[in-house]
Amino acid sequence: MHPTKPNVLLILTDQHRFDTIAAAVNNFGVATPAMDELCANGVFFENAYCTAPICGPSRAAIVTGLYPSQNGVYANLDRSCGPLAEGVVTIGNRMQAAGYQTVYHGKSHLGGDLSHYGFEVAFENSHDPSTVTEASRFWRNADWIVNKRPFFHVVSLLNPHDVYFLKAGKEMDPTLPRWPNQDDTLEGKPWPQQSRRQADWSDGRWEYYRRFYGGKVEKVDGQIAELLDELVCSGYGPNTWIIFSADHGDMAGEHGMSFKGPFMYEGVTHVPLIIVPPQVHWGGAGKTDGSVKDFKPFRSPVLTSNIDLAPTILDIAGIAPDPSLPGRSLLPAVRGVDEEIHEHVISEWHGAGGVVTPIRMVRTLKWKYNCYLEHGEELYDLENDPHESANIAGQPACADIRRDLHQRLIDHCDQTGDPFFSLTPSPRP
Repeated sequence: MHPTKPNVLLILTDQHRFDTIAAAVNNFGVATPAMDELCANGVFFENAYCTAPICGPSRAAIVTGLYPSQNGVYANLDRSCGPLAEGVVTIGNRMQAAGYQTVYHGKSHLGGDLSHYGFEVAFENSHDPSTVTEASRFWRNADWIVNKRPFFHVVSLLNPHDVYFLKAGKEMDPTLPRWPNQDDTLEGKPWPQQSRRQADWSDGRWEYYRRFYGGKVEKVDGQIAELLDELVCSGYGPNTWIIFSADHGDMAGEHGMSFKGPFMYEGVTHVPLIIVPPQVHWGGAGKTDGSVKDFKPFRSPVLTSNIDLAPTILDIAGIAPDPSLPGRSLLPAVRGVDEEIHEHVISEWHGAGGVVTPIRMVRTLKWKYNCYLEHGEELYDLENDPHESANIAGQPACADIRRDLHQRLIDHCDQTGDPFFSLTPSPRP
C-alpha cells in the first residue's frame, strides 16, 4: 500500500433519514449492525445537513464541492435541468490529478459520462447487489500487495429510495411512537407544502409506510455490511478512510407528508454522516496511515453540510485547500479539535416536476429560517420546537432573529453567486 497516501471510500445511500441508525438515533425500530459498526469505530456527526433535499442537486454538490446554484444541477434531470456540465471540476478530477485511482460504483444521478467527471473506473448502476459485487471485485482484483496507487472510491447505493414502491392502501397495527407533528395542518406555512400533505392517511397507513421504509434501511445496511467485510478481507482496511452519508432524507409521515418536496423540514435535510479513520484488523498495528493518533470513537455536535465532503476528502489525501470551494474540511472535528465548522449551513430547493418554488434554508444549531421566494417564510426555534410545529417568522419577538438570518442568506447569495432573489417562481394555482 502507498506509504503516505491513504485510500478513501465514500459510501452513499439514497433518501436516507438521519434517525434510522440503531446505535445513534432510531425512530424506526430498525436493526442496523453495519452502520452501528461504523458508529463504533468513527465519528457520528449529529448535525449533518444536505445542500438540497433532492437527489441530483445534492449528489452534484457532493462530487463538486459546490452548491447546486454554482454547479448548475439545481433540479433532478428533466426538461428544466440538464446534467452536470462536463467542464465542472469534480472531486474525481482533483483526486485523479493527485495520483489517485478514481472509482465509482452505483447510482450517480448526474447525467453524462462518469469518465468525464474524473472517474477512470466506473460502473453506473442502480441495482445494489450488483453494485456491491462490482465494488468487491475491484478490491479483490486490485491486490494491495502489488497495487501501490491509492484509490478514491465512491460506492453509491440506491436504498432506502425504494420506499416509493410501497403497496397502495396497506395498513399495519401501530406500534411505533406517533410523530408529534403528524397532524400538522400546515396552517401559517408557505402554500407549496399543502399539495404534499396526505390528510386522509390513517395511523395504520403511516405505520406501514415507516415499517416499509425501515425494511429498506435494513436491506441497505446488509449491503453495507458486505462491503465492509470485503474491504477488510481484500487487505485495504488498515489504510482506508470510510465516509458514510446520504444525499437527503424522507418525510415518512412527519407533518403528514411522504417522500420529499418543496420544504426544508428535518426529515429531508438532516442526513447521516459518519467518518471512520483507517482500522487495524489482522493487518497489524504498523499498517495504518497514522493520520489520527490515539483515535477514540465519539459523537460530534458540530454543524456540517455535505458541501464539506469534498474539502474533507482533499484534506485526507494531503491536497492543499481550494479557496474556491465553499465547504470546510471536517478532519479537525475528527481529530477532536474543539472548533466550529460553520455558524450556519445552507440548503437549496429550486423546483420539481416543472413547478419552480425556490427555497433557501439557513440552519444554525438553534434556529432554522426558510425563505420561500414570493411565498412566505418560516422560522423555527429548534431547541424549544424540535418538531418544527410552530412557524414563528411573523412574531414581533423574533424580528431580530429573522432579520439576522435573512441577512445571512443575502450575504451567502452575494458570496456564492446564488441567483435566488432574481428567480421567477411558478404562480400559485
